[in-house]
Amino acid sequence: MSNITLCWELGGGYGHLAGFQILAHKLTQRKHTVNALLRETTRAADFFKLDTLKIEAAPFFRSSKKYSSPTISYADIIQRLGYQSINTLLPLVKHWRKKFIDHKTELVIADYSPTALLAARTLGIPATDYGAGFFSPPAVYPLPTLTPWLRSEAGFLEYIENQVLVVINEVLRHYSKAELSYLYELFEIEENFLCTFPELDHYSDRSTGTYWGPEFSNDVGITARWPKNNKKNIFAYLHRSYPFLDELLLSFGKIEENILVHCVGLPSEKIKKYTFNNVIFCKDPVKMKSLAGKADFVISHSGHGSTAACLLMSIPQLLLPTQLEQMTLANKLKQSKLCETISIQDKTPNYVGLIKSTIQNTEIKKQVKLFANHYCNFDQQKQIEKIVLCCEKILAK
Repeated sequence: MSNITLCWELGGGYGHLAGFQILAHKLTQRKHTVNALLRETTRAADFFKLDTLKIEAAPFFRSSKKYSSPTISYADIIQRLGYQSINTLLPLVKHWRKKFIDHKTELVIADYSPTALLAARTLGIPATDYGAGFFSPPAVYPLPTLTPWLRSEAGFLEYIENQVLVVINEVLRHYSKAELSYLYELFEIEENFLCTFPELDHYSDRSTGTYWGPEFSNDVGITARWPKNNKKNIFAYLHRSYPFLDELLLSFGKIEENILVHCVGLPSEKIKKYTFNNVIFCKDPVKMKSLAGKADFVISHSGHGSTAACLLMSIPQLLLPTQLEQMTLANKLKQSKLCETISIQDKTPNYVGLIKSTIQNTEIKKQVKLFANHYCNFDQQKQIEKIVLCCEKILAK
């Protein structure tokens, strides 16, 4: 069969691993050779059967520079991550090219991996995009702002995109390939697996593209368990990098409900400080499907996969975004009354009050139930089967 390379270059969190997990399994079942180039490999064993595919660290740009201004568009993001000059981008492209050549790659499947797409273009390797809307901008110029709540200088979106385009075209000329007229042409590839729903698409005004439904892993981790009593069950999926983690975890002791916490990166020695009669910590990820019918409420940082999974299970959520992708999604869902949020700009949030009020919010419960009913026929297994068949058609050309 064929050599397929899964690529994850930018971003962080379990979501990228979880999204690839079920796809990699199906591809290896169909006897394809699958290699995975991953930005983070330390938890790969939790998601993949390592005896069926080869995992390596993905090339990505390491920057120590600190920026005071927020990023406002896709072009702005990637310019800070290697696309500022030919001197930074060309070595990165060469690294990706070497990986593809070494693996005899016949198809690239890219999750938030613009440089993998660029390298594939220079080698003439078929490529697909695979992931949430944030990672696949719409075909417009300039690429839309991702922060409509912020004011940017007139012409800035065009200016930053033009700068990035100049650098990309320098790389393409280096390999004697056709230049791009617009940045969105980088994503004009064999197929764009837009793994989301319109309600969860970070770009609200997308005029073209097919929505394949969200990608997430339902079956990785341990089963969620709470004490058997008459209290509501809350699941908190958190990360130690959250700036107000201490205040949040301490607030859990002031809430009467049962709370199960999985906090990525929280040292074991710190757990005792936040353990109360109603609070249980689990070290391992939790199977999303085990929340169905058991969890009354979820608190998380608005990762696309986990947020989508909770909506499909009709579970209300309080979202605590920490970066641009999460903020964009959380703000969009809040506008549709599908969640409550706490802004990273809020330095003194009333966690106890917001958790209690959101649990009791009948409008959010109503809208979440309507969402779940609307997509009740979504079948992730069928989704993945269709994606794999599409990949095989591309390989057969």
